[in-house]
Amino acid sequence: MFRSNRPRQFHLPTPRETAEEWGERIAAVRDAPPDWFFLVGRQSTDHYLCHIDINYHQDREFLAIVQTSRPLPPEHRIGFFTTPESQLANFLANSDRFDFDPRTGRLPAVERTSAGELRLDGTPVPVEIHHSLGCRSALVPELPGQPGYLIVTAPDEHWEAFTDLVLRPPTTF
Repeated sequence: MFRSNRPRQFHLPTPRETAEEWGERIAAVRDAPPDWFFLVGRQSTDHYLCHIDINYHQDREFLAIVQTSRPLPPEHRIGFFTTPESQLANFLANSDRFDFDPRTGRLPAVERTSAGELRLDGTPVPVEIHHSLGCRSALVPELPGQPGYLIVTAPDEHWEAFTDLVLRPPTTF
């Protein structure tokens, strides 16, 4: 076995550092209640930050994911695209709402879709809402003034709180 005496360079970026690396506006809930807190998640491919997740929690309950995504540069060979269905499955697998068995890898299918509306920066945006196991997920395919899209996923009982979104500058995180 080879051992290295060099110090390991491991740094976990703060939400502000992640937002600054992103460099563009990030989707978030317009007015989150004071007892909610959020965690910032990130997904990269080939060192290119392509998704930012704002995961909302209250006490120990996972309330929602608001994901802002942007297209990969053309030179990337591996594509990455999140759909409302995959985000809904991800939410269910990480919440207490679905007993996920990693041995089978089976996640619930979308039960139905319906027409709905989200508000983004005060503007109504018609969306198709995907439903499964008491949760919903919807895609806003274009963001005003920047490339990318957003997906919001939340349980039915919290859905209304996550339909009024804003694009916040990186300095607010």
